Amino acid sequence: MAPESGWLPGEADDTDFQVLFVCTGNICRSPMAEAFATRELGDHPDAGLGFASAGSHALEGNPATQPGVVAAADRGGDLASHRARELSRRRVRDADLILVMAAEHLPYVLAFDRSAADRAFVLGAFARVLPDLAEAARSPEQLVAIAAKRVRARPGDDVEDPIGLSAEAYADCAEQIDELVTPVVAALAKLT
Repeated sequence: MAPESGWLPGEADDTDFQVLFVCTGNICRSPMAEAFATRELGDHPDAGLGFASAGSHALEGNPATQPGVVAAADRGGDLASHRARELSRRRVRDADLILVMAAEHLPYVLAFDRSAADRAFVLGAFARVLPDLAEAARSPEQLVAIAAKRVRARPGDDVEDPIGLSAEAYADCAEQIDELVTPVVAALAKLT
């Protein structure tokens, strides 16, 4: 697993619990989530977690946006070498947990694999109910199974796309994603 690029189809370690973050272009929000999750993994080196990101409309190989690179770096995330990856059937099937940035991304995930409905959630919704779920789970897989029954997205759970907006909007987006991803990684690491 290459930390700067996430796991790739066919390269995911079967012993690791794989988390896939999804946004639209895979040049801002989901790469930030992957970068922050990877940063947090430094506090849990034996956790057996893997992180990757992809975009529902990504152009494979595009770099992260420059304002996104700066906003992520300000919070300890590294997007300098990130290149966009397109959402695919294999990426969806290889993931144990799929966290999308907005509800609009769920149909794209499910178009590749309908069974992903039980492991795909809006990041904000998943993080919002995580404290209640984590206490009942004994493993990351059990956490996802419980979440499938209890997590429902609400207005305000989406992470809004800052593409084309100010540097301040990117910084706000990075802060929001960081605050959502950090407890998710901590909870998953505790359960491994």
